[in-house]
Amino acid sequence: MNKILISRTDGVGDLLLTTPLIHEVKAKYPEAKLTVLVSKYAGELLLNNPDVDGVIAYDKNDPKSLLSKLRSEKFDAVIAAYPRPGLAWHFFMAGIPQRYGTASRWYSIFYNKPVWMSRKKSEKSEADYNIMSAGRLLDGARAIKEYYYITEEEKQKGLEYLRLKGLSPGFIIIHPGSRGSAWNLSEAAYAKLTNELLNNGYTVLLTGGSPEKCMLFRIKDYAVQVGKPVIMEEELSLREFAGVISHAAVLISGSTGPMHIAAALGVKTLSFFPPDIAAAMKPKRWAPLGNKQAIIQPDSKLPKVRAMDSIGTELILSKLKELMAK
Repeated sequence: MNKILISRTDGVGDLLLTTPLIHEVKAKYPEAKLTVLVSKYAGELLLNNPDVDGVIAYDKNDPKSLLSKLRSEKFDAVIAAYPRPGLAWHFFMAGIPQRYGTASRWYSIFYNKPVWMSRKKSEKSEADYNIMSAGRLLDGARAIKEYYYITEEEKQKGLEYLRLKGLSPGFIIIHPGSRGSAWNLSEAAYAKLTNELLNNGYTVLLTGGSPEKCMLFRIKDYAVQVGKPVIMEEELSLREFAGVISHAAVLISGSTGPMHIAAALGVKTLSFFPPDIAAAMKPKRWAPLGNKQAIIQPDSKLPKVRAMDSIGTELILSKLKELMAK
């Protein structure tokens, strides 16, 4: 095959968990031109990736342009790691000869290389499910790590940003938001955790996207009696944010994109996941890959927020100390 397309058009963590698939395909077909169809938001994560020869940003509001692009590229094969009906139809209409995708959905008729697999029980890492979506192309391959290629310039810019904020390497990042994509601690629980970290002598940087800034300031105000955490007030790009993360000792969060950026950079992560009754969100499927990490799940059958807040700060601090000693 001379030209291969891999499709993964959802979030940051999802795309990073697709990088093992990208890596394995390129390793098996080093001479092929490998292109990745991505969401506009997450695409910059693939900059400098030596396995990627091209990127197509997916705009669901402009399907004609996508179909025209797919036809003009004349791909030999497409691997639909994130199967969506509209995209499956586009791959079919573009006349891509080999179309790999899950066999169990109504729109699987558009794939002529159907792959029998189910993510429903979350028995594997999402990265391994992504590799499985390539069918026989990658028989036996397994995901080991997530791939992100940061430049020295990006690291230096991250360091300069931290200096402006009065921080030096070795701080703790708390990223309390998840944009509703996963179970998470409440704002009050994150405020209490921040307070305890400051009390124990840790330096804390609170981070979050534009919709989460107000929450960060409320958490900061809660910690008034023991000093202040630093807030990432500025709107950084994903790669600028990665430059900051690269200098952290640990990133604390729920199951969210920055957790996977940290893992890909080799930064330690302490992550909160729901109890295993939430099968679709099991850490077995969504945990970071390739870094030193700690995962905490509540032993509770309480409703969502109450279950997550049953994770006590003493347990979190204990797990953090163990992780930092590794």
